[in-house]
Amino acid sequence: LEADAYPGPSLVIAYTPCISQGFPMSESIAHCQLAVDSGYWPLFRYNPELMAAGNNPFQLDSRKVKGDLFKLLSAENRFAAVMRRDPKHAEQ
Repeated sequence: LEADAYPGPSLVIAYTPCISQGFPMSESIAHCQLAVDSGYWPLFRYNPELMAAGNNPFQLDSRKVKGDLFKLLSAENRFAAVMRRDPKHAEQ
C-alpha cells in the first residue's frame, strides 16, 4: 500500500521461493518467514517523503535475527548440493 501511494515510481523487491528449491510449495510462507527470521532476507522500506519531515527515509522492519540460517539454506536444493559435495566449505 505504501509503494502504491507514493506519487512516483515505486519498486517492491520480494523473496519468492519456487518449487525447484526443493520443498513443498505448501510451506512457502513458513519458508519466507524463516528467511526473514534468519536474517537472509531483511525487511525494509525506503520512503523519500519522510526526508521532508526530517526523518530517516530508510526504515528497517526486520527484528533481531532469531532464526537459523543454516536450517534455511539446507532446505534449498541449490545450497544442499554444496553441503553434500563439500560439507566443510558449506559450514563456513
